[in-house]
Amino acid sequence: MGAGYHGGFGKTNGAKRRLNAICASSIFVGKGEGENLKIAAKWIKEEKGFTDVIVHGTPDSASIMVKGKWTNLNQRQLSKMLKHDSGYSKGAIRLVSCSTGKKENGFAQNLANKIGVPVKAPTDTLWILPNGKMVVGKSPFSNTGTWKTYYPGGNKK
Repeated sequence: MGAGYHGGFGKTNGAKRRLNAICASSIFVGKGEGENLKIAAKWIKEEKGFTDVIVHGTPDSASIMVKGKWTNLNQRQLSKMLKHDSGYSKGAIRLVSCSTGKKENGFAQNLANKIGVPVKAPTDTLWILPNGKMVVGKSPFSNTGTWKTYYPGGNKK
């Protein structure tokens, strides 16, 4: 979940605080409501070669909060938002968003197809811990899920 506060994409600033684990919430960092996710974004360590996109997710969609209301996004809408965001440099994406990597032909694969770059996403609920660690699983205590990378055109690589 390494995103700066310039639109929700980009470099993590690496700040560490002693707070509880936070489950990925529903905003682009800096573009909506959701203080917990803003706080957690500071904890995440940057992964070289990826731009982090932080939104709430399901296997088939993403959502952000706009003016106090949930707004669901499909891969086309998120792709369009990314292409118009100055913080996105057109490279591979780490989708810091619960369960978006769960389905073979789900949200992460569809986003990779639409935007034309690899998309790495968690296969289950994503928890962000104060030490920068991210846990994929039903609870922040057990890393039972994985991060999966989806490629444009399918996972042939």
